[in-house]
Amino acid sequence: MKTETDQAYMKRALAVARRGAGRVSPNPMVGAVIVRNGRIIGEGYHRAFGGRHAEINAIESAAEDLRGVEFYVTLEPCSHYGKTPPCVDRLIEIAPSRVIIGTADPTPLSPGAA
Repeated sequence: MKTETDQAYMKRALAVARRGAGRVSPNPMVGAVIVRNGRIIGEGYHRAFGGRHAEINAIESAAEDLRGVEFYVTLEPCSHYGKTPPCVDRLIEIAPSRVIIGTADPTPLSPGAA
């Protein structure tokens, strides 16, 4: 991450992710925070196994246009179909200025997975 501000928003995303504790296994807890001009305008977390992912919940919690926002997510957005469609497709639609991830997705279906 580039700045202390990035680190602070990622810490917030990690705190939001913990709300899914005990309900998302075998998936990891994931949190997302959407920021515009230094102000959090949306947050979300993966609430339950098989349900919408953190990114989608954060997008749906925002009450304003998302084009050009900064998107902080604790896990790289999924790019494959599973129980839900790829989150990366929704991110492409909203066209954030940056997407900052806490860690790469280790799922074998992810492009960067070993």
